[in-house]
Amino acid sequence: MECIFTALIPVVAVIIIVITAKRIASHTFRCKNCSAEFKITPSNVLVTSHYKKEYMLTCPCCKTKDWCIALPENNR
Repeated sequence: MECIFTALIPVVAVIIIVITAKRIASHTFRCKNCSAEFKITPSNVLVTSHYKKEYMLTCPCCKTKDWCIALPENNR
């Protein structure tokens, strides 16, 4: 019985990570350099650095890599 629970822990952890990445990727991000708004992919969420609501992303408009702000849902 313990073996089943031990095997389920990594599966549940992966499911939580995937759901969280999809939720974050659904936000719109704003570039601090040119104020362009854009979306990112869930896989990009997994590999980028972040601090609170800011993510180190490359803007598709100005090609600048900088901290981009995740916009709140009511500002879209």
